[in-house]
Amino acid sequence: MTSSTTSFRSAAPVGYGFHPSDEELVNHFLRLKMRGGSDHVVSTIAEVNVCDFEPWELPGKSAIQSNDPECYFFSPRNYKYSKSQRANRTTKAGYWKGTGKDRTVTAESTGEQIATKRTLVFYSGRVPKGVKTNWIMHEYNPTFDFPNKRDFILYKLKKSPDDTPAFDGGESSTCIVTEEDVQLRTQLESFNGIDEGDYNLNFALNFTNGNM
Repeated sequence: MTSSTTSFRSAAPVGYGFHPSDEELVNHFLRLKMRGGSDHVVSTIAEVNVCDFEPWELPGKSAIQSNDPECYFFSPRNYKYSKSQRANRTTKAGYWKGTGKDRTVTAESTGEQIATKRTLVFYSGRVPKGVKTNWIMHEYNPTFDFPNKRDFILYKLKKSPDDTPAFDGGESSTCIVTEEDVQLRTQLESFNGIDEGDYNLNFALNFTNGNM
């Protein structure tokens, strides 16, 4: 975390809202961050490696603490392997999975493509048995170019209501779990004798609640 982020962090005043457009996020905040300038402006968005934390931990890392359902982060690029361009989107409790098609963010005044926007959904567990949750991130990858840039991605994090599944395009979902469920699953899988391949979340929840 940068010192500027630490000094900026405070509770937002009542009624405060920070809702920049896609173009403003990329062409203003992300561009300034990558140029390494205007620290008092870019400090309104925290610099965090998003995969070092679970999605329910990230709101507490936001530079602005408010009741807004969305929060924003600059994150250094994180590759799966040192010589690979494949992004690493894995956390201790799960992973982020892309859904739908990438979209283009353009500058309205010039029509220039300035970023691609990808939607990511968080799954608890590991591929291919991950369980979809309600945590969603929009990932903004800059496509503009200038010398000596610092390589960052911008993320917008939000959580959809528990009764509104974060469906992949055209895909149905039979189970949506909360962060409490994920933490329970992680604890149970750490016990000796539990085979992850035979793991059943509903069984574990019923057993823990005394329903078995």
